[in-house]
Amino acid sequence: MAISKFLSGRAGGASIEVVGLTEFLKRASAADATFNKEIRKASVELIGQVVTEVQTHATYAPNPRQAIESARGFRARPDRIPVIRLNGSSGFVSKSRPNARRKTKVTRGDVFYGAEFGSNRLRQFPNRTPKMGGGNQGNFFWPTIEAMAPTINEKYLAALDRITQKLERL
Repeated sequence: MAISKFLSGRAGGASIEVVGLTEFLKRASAADATFNKEIRKASVELIGQVVTEVQTHATYAPNPRQAIESARGFRARPDRIPVIRLNGSSGFVSKSRPNARRKTKVTRGDVFYGAEFGSNRLRQFPNRTPKMGGGNQGNFFWPTIEAMAPTINEKYLAALDRITQKLERL
């Protein structure tokens, strides 16, 4: 099982394609409950490190205040595979116009995509920076995930091996 390439996801989501994931999940669902519990713990621990790295890289984004504030909403989700979730409905506190004075509250989800990918029409976000070969490279989230992909893959597979060996000894 290996991370093979990056894909854009549906309606605000994004994903990484993992070769052999479907077969792995079928086998894992039939496995002992202890295995699933342990792999969820290992997954949260691994993604916790990734979230910390993303939050650190947000300080280097073109508009760091937006990036840092939206990155505070990232959480590691306990799943059998590493998952990062953005708490998109949590409030984003704008310096220029705090939420207390707004009819419609601004959320981290509203600001994340502008901070990550920019905009050519909204002034509060940096200009879009197209990636070679189409698409958009992102400012802090996707570059960090892309740079950490080999490490994520390596640590996740090591955790699977460790948990499997631990369960075999029981």
